Amino acid sequence: MSERVPLFRGLKQPQFVVYQLGKEEEVVGLWKPVVWLTLASIIIAGISAFFGIGSEYVSRSLPDLTRSGYEAYQTLFATGQVTWGLIWILLAIFIPSLFFWTILEVDYRKLLFVQLIITMIFLIEKLVFIPVHLFLGISAESNIFSLGIIAQTFTSIELIIFLLANITLFKVWAIILTYKYYRHLSERSPRFIIWTLIGFYLFVAVISSLLSYIKFENII
Repeated sequence: MSERVPLFRGLKQPQFVVYQLGKEEEVVGLWKPVVWLTLASIIIAGISAFFGIGSEYVSRSLPDLTRSGYEAYQTLFATGQVTWGLIWILLAIFIPSLFFWTILEVDYRKLLFVQLIITMIFLIEKLVFIPVHLFLGISAESNIFSLGIIAQTFTSIELIIFLLANITLFKVWAIILTYKYYRHLSERSPRFIIWTLIGFYLFVAVISSLLSYIKFENII
């Protein structure tokens, strides 16, 4: 038997959705949420680019640009942001699903469904940061939902700041919710699951921090 499991309900009622996933042989209709989340990511990236979010490090050089150079920069920046929004969402959906499929011995489509729910959390985080940036004028490293602010109080090392800025309340929410699903779907021990989740997302945070740091160093 196969059935469409409600995606948005997975955020609000994980216990109910876990029960449904457990009794179903196969989860169907996943391509539509993949498309909708991809479109949402592109739109959010476009809005961020429109408000110049993420361009803080190059803003100091803008007064030296000609009008045509400034317009070219705007176009290039917006194109890059939207393109990254597309690439990022596909990586966020499929890479974790493939990784945990290799070690948890759970049906891939069920893991993909769980990751779609988790990806919605990441999109909510990106969406929430837009008004936070606009009204408070803070960069991602000073995100009030991350440890970046705390990091800046005891160190000036950019790499450490970038790393802690990648640890946010939304990421913690994602790990806890993923654990709730995997604990019921997999026969692996809860301890193995939680430490694997923490290790995976810590690895992602380190890679993201290195990319941000390299980008920052190249610009300045």
